[in-house]
Amino acid sequence: MSDTRYNHQLAMQVDKGIELLAQMGAANAWIYMQSKQVPRSVILRVLAYPDQRRH
Repeated sequence: MSDTRYNHQLAMQVDKGIELLAQMGAANAWIYMQSKQVPRSVILRVLAYPDQRRH
C-alpha cells in the first residue's frame, strides 16, 4: 500500500513540477521537485526529456 501512495504523491509532485516548468522555468521546477524528494533521475528525465514523460 505504501508504494501506491508514494507513486501517487510522486506523480502529483512531478505534475506540479511540470506546471512550474511552463510558468517559471526549469530551475524553479528543479528546486521544487528536489524539495519534495523527487528522485534526481526522475527530475532529469522530466525536465530534459519531455518526450519520455509518463502519461
